[in-house]
Amino acid sequence: MITSADQKKAMLNIAVFLVEYIMKDKGYSRDEAVEFLMKTTVYAALMDEETDLYLESRESVLDILKEELAGNPYRLLVDRK
Repeated sequence: MITSADQKKAMLNIAVFLVEYIMKDKGYSRDEAVEFLMKTTVYAALMDEETDLYLESRESVLDILKEELAGNPYRLLVDRK
């Protein structure tokens, strides 16, 4: 059984991975990358325990973020339901 602490740990692990990607891809500082990520649909879904997005690999979540950044923000919500 996955505990709430395990969920939060997985969410944080993926969020850190995404922040590092944004920093590298956009040349943002860590603070800028965190602010940028927090405005995305992917971040909202990742922090929503009901989506189970935290169970996906970091790379899968990154692919979904890349799609959102390319202008496809609703794919995540359609595919996850």
